[in-house]
Amino acid sequence: MMGWLKRSRAAVSKTLDRTRLAFGRVREKISHWIIPAYRTVVVQEYLPETLERRVLYIVEEDGYQEQAAMMCPCKCGNVLHMNLLTDERPCWTVTIHPDDTVSLRPSVWRKKGCRSHFWFRAGRVYWC
Repeated sequence: MMGWLKRSRAAVSKTLDRTRLAFGRVREKISHWIIPAYRTVVVQEYLPETLERRVLYIVEEDGYQEQAAMMCPCKCGNVLHMNLLTDERPCWTVTIHPDDTVSLRPSVWRKKGCRSHFWFRAGRVYWC
């Protein structure tokens, strides 16, 4: 009797995992239709005093991209700064797509504070 109960619990658990995964994929696709992509703003030398939500700022100086910055997408209120200079670590790479959206590589992972971890691809946040 116990073997049957263990097998049925395992089957229910597996079904729930599949359902959660499928729901996550559907939610991502729906959010693409409803929620607009982040805007990208290129600024020269300095970030503005206050940053707007859903905007990725790229700071350029003398024609070189130095950093990317944005408000944390978890809404904790912190500003995230990503270094774009290849001679310093950690370093991110910016890719600008034909539709003017931007991707960052690698993922953004806060080790302190809210501990957000996400990919920023084509102007959208994909949580890890």
